[in-house]
Amino acid sequence: MASIGVEMMRLFAVILVGFNEITSTDALQEVCNAKDFNAQCGRGEIIVMKSANLGRMRLGNCVTQDFGYLGCQSSVISRLDTVCTGKNECRMRKIAKEDFEDTVIDSPCPGDLGVYLEADYECVKVKVNCIITFAEAYD
Repeated sequence: MASIGVEMMRLFAVILVGFNEITSTDALQEVCNAKDFNAQCGRGEIIVMKSANLGRMRLGNCVTQDFGYLGCQSSVISRLDTVCTGKNECRMRKIAKEDFEDTVIDSPCPGDLGVYLEADYECVKVKVNCIITFAEAYD
């Protein structure tokens, strides 16, 4: 039992973890309406979203006719950051405008035209540094 005036010793540890970028690779995806968005990195890598837009950016696989509305787009990076950044892989099933209603306030694209997702991310290889320090403290 400890008595008054007797110092008690405690042992505690401080753990610091750091992430260092070593290398990275880019991946740009065009995801048509009702298709799945999949982002996946290799072992020891995490996803970092660079950009994400929903709209009719250009003619291609998802948009085959102009209709006078090319280039209309809204940034949805905040949504994909929440879902993907910091993870090794992520998936959004059957992409639709409704998935981004909380992100896109006023879409510049007419509501009756189909839109697609264009997402650019990089896979960042990380190395975890773990430092453990033991110290003594007295009461």
